[in-house]
Amino acid sequence: MKSARHLRIGTDGSGEIGPDRQAATSCRPWHLMSGAVWATLAGIAFGFSQLSNRGVNRQTDALAATTAMVTAMLGALVVGTAVTGDLADVFSMPAAAVGWFVTASLIHFLVGWTLFAISQQRIGPSRTASVLSTNPVMAALIAAIAIDQDLRPITWVGVVAVTFGVAVVAMTRPEQTSRSALGLVAVLAATLMFSVSPIFVTFGLDHFDQPLPGLTIGIAVTVPLMHLATRVLTGGWVQPKRSMAGWLLLGGVSAGFAVAAQWTAFDLIPVGAVVSLQQLSTPVVLFVGPTLLSAPRERSDTRLLAGTALILGGAILVALFGRAVG
Repeated sequence: MKSARHLRIGTDGSGEIGPDRQAATSCRPWHLMSGAVWATLAGIAFGFSQLSNRGVNRQTDALAATTAMVTAMLGALVVGTAVTGDLADVFSMPAAAVGWFVTASLIHFLVGWTLFAISQQRIGPSRTASVLSTNPVMAALIAAIAIDQDLRPITWVGVVAVTFGVAVVAMTRPEQTSRSALGLVAVLAATLMFSVSPIFVTFGLDHFDQPLPGLTIGIAVTVPLMHLATRVLTGGWVQPKRSMAGWLLLGGVSAGFAVAAQWTAFDLIPVGAVVSLQQLSTPVVLFVGPTLLSAPRERSDTRLLAGTALILGGAILVALFGRAVG
């Protein structure tokens, strides 16, 4: 049985918005760009938000840095929603849409990002990234099962190429960090959360076809709970230092744009394609990071170049053929 979300992508399996929704979506400015473009922009922006998070993490622990970043993201989203004139729509959103958007945000940010931060503390960023590289395949499989978003065989080739590329890049950066079963479990659970949350986003978009207000209300509910969770887990409240202001500003704006673009892409192309293109954040971190963070540049060895080539090649395949099949 085809889900409502599958029908929204297109009953003809084209991956485009079906004729029954053209009237409702033609006035949406974000639908003038393809889902692949939005997902690509999201991936690039995610790269800058990850670098910003590293900048904040230099001055505090991973949990506090993550919570501070999501708080800054909320501020950016409120400003963005007001500037686009969508703020009033937050208050007219159907209750069902609010429920789905809040659920997606809680799963992704409160649970997923918290587990991700715990994993980084336990096993280090590189090992965490290596396990997290399974996200595109896991997200595509869950979307295929939950909402009938089957991908073309050639698109699966791109998804797998991106996954292997991220894993190869992560393995080129070994760390002297103690192994921890808890850290491994945390990142596996975080990957599952990141793969499941898009399903709830699509459910929300079935009821309210405006990603930005939906994301804003979801994050507004999530942020206080993240502060409370950080207080419970660390024993202290998040207290950003003044020296973090620049990183939080860059991180809040880039993360807000990235997730808004990602949710917009979920409204246009399959989840697996969006999450795969999101991995373009890895080359951004690799090649922009040393300059932005004033850190030593990664040595461009064969594995690093091969991993980057797999990511870019896979992303191109996904962008060209990332449409659902009937």
